[in-house]
Formats: sequence, structure tokens, C-alpha cells
Amino acid sequence: MFKKEEDFIENLNQIRRIKTSFVIADKTIKTARNGKDYIEFSLTDKTGQITARMFPNQGANDIYQGIEKKSIYTINGTVDEFPRNSGNFSIKVDSFQKMAKDEYDLDDYIRTSHKDQDELVNEIFLTINEIKNPHLKNLLKAFFCDETFTDEFYNAPSAKIYHHNYLGGLLEHTVEVLMICKKTCEIFPEIDQDLLYTGAILHDIGKLKAYDYDLVTIDISSEGRLLDHLFISCDMVKEKIRDCKIEMPEDLQTQLLHIMLSHHGDVQNGWGSPVNPQTPEAVALHHADNLDAKVRGILQTKQSPKN
Repeated sequence: MFKKEEDFIENLNQIRRIKTSFVIADKTIKTARNGKDYIEFSLTDKTGQITARMFPNQGANDIYQGIEKKSIYTINGTVDEFPRNSGNFSIKVDSFQKMAKDEYDLDDYIRTSHKDQDELVNEIFLTINEIKNPHLKNLLKAFFCDETFTDEFYNAPSAKIYHHNYLGGLLEHTVEVLMICKKTCEIFPEIDQDLLYTGAILHDIGKLKAYDYDLVTIDISSEGRLLDHLFISCDMVKEKIRDCKIEMPEDLQTQLLHIMLSHHGDVQNGWGSPVNPQTPEAVALHHADNLDAKVRGILQTKQSPKN
């Protein structure tokens, strides 16, 4: 059964009754001001994500326990806007029913990058070919000539919630950051562009291990929660240098690892960097990454109902 066009999340922007299907990506038990428990859902389809809430008269915990995350359900309820005229839409759920696999078309729920994957991949390979530093070029080739790595990298998401949180999102984010870095080097030609471009391409590779994902849902892995993708990315680089016997001066390796570890900005921001960016390349990568994440996050919000 195909979803109707008006029932995709990107079109839930007016108060009305609905009966349609979504992936229940997440669920939480919360307590209202009146002391009663209610259930909050994160619902997704191929066009976005929206919050939904169910306020049962009783038995909220029993209902909650019976809900299967990462499954597709028919939802009966009302699209509501609160506060009025705020543009913040959510769904008040009256009832729901899990759907059998032969009752839906999976393509209605798979969120993917809308950009041309071949063009994104080509941009990475063109950049690798243009890099003059042989140590950095060999490191990038070791990653991108590895078919197992590239299969994962080209299809992975870049986040669970905030930006590029769909299949192919990591590749899209990486190339967008790379393009911002290239513009930065036009303004500041003194920057070591080979080092910066290598950092841009590799800065988030740890997300391959930091997220568990399938066709319809994304979650943070145990390794991602305990180590964070910044550390994992650096560990993957060090492992590749060692296993592929790549000759790289220690100072160059330190510079590369520094810009990767510090790309979330100053430690005091609390965004995960264990060290402040201290070189021009590190500062440039941080701002390129932050600019792309923030702008893409806002654009995604505008493309879906606020909730």
C-alpha cells in the first residue's frame, strides 16, 4: 500500500485528521503536568521526521512496552499545531497498528541523499588526484581503494538527528565540507591545502562505527557512545597507516590527527573536541564542518514540519 502524497511528513503542515503509516524510530515514556504518563514517538518516512504523542487514559507503560521500534505502523490521529500559528506541527495519536511486510512499500520510508552519488564520489577522487603530498595521497588511496570501506562510506548517514541523517548523508556532508575548505583556501592561500583537504575527507570516517543503521532507522552504536566518532576516526587513520605500512613523517601525522580531533571546535563548547583547534587548518576545518552542519540542519527543518 503506497502512502498518499499529502500524508508524507513534509506535507503535514496543517491541522487535520490523518490515517497513514510511519516508522516508529524512537519512543519515550514521559509524565505530563497532571501527573499522568504519556508516550512520545519519533516518527519518520522518506521525507523527514515528526514528533507524535499519545495520551492514554491508563496503561501507558503497557502500551509502551508493546511498541516495536524500527517497525512500520498505521497511525490514527490529528496533526496539530502548538502554539497556534507557530509552524510547530506534531501528531496527537489516537490509535496505532503494526503493519505486516506485505502491507507497505519500503521505498516510502527509506531516507536517502538527493544528491548524485557519482558526482560526490568523483569530487573526492579528483581531490585525491590533485593532492601533491605523497604521504597524504597514499593514505587517502589506502582508504578509497578499499572496496569494503567505500561501500560503507558511500551509504552511511552522518548523524542520528541533527543534519544529513539519512543514507548517503556522510558522503554528502564530507563533500560539502570539502567544497567549503576549497573556497577557504582560495581566500587564504597560505593554508596547507593538502593537509586541510585530507582532514576534510577523513574527519568523520569514525561514523561508520559510531552508528548502527538500517534502511529506516539510525541509532548510536555502543562504540559511538563510549568512544565518540572523533576518537574512532583518528584510530582508523592510525590503523590504516600501520596496516598499509604508509610512510608518514610523525609531525605530519600529528598535524592531521590534531585537525580531526579538534574539528568540533573549542573544548569549552562541549561539542566533543578533546583539544582546541590550534593551527590554521584545524580552525578552517572546524568552521567548515560547523557551517555545513548548521546550514543543512536548518534547511532540513524547513523541508519538514517543525515539531
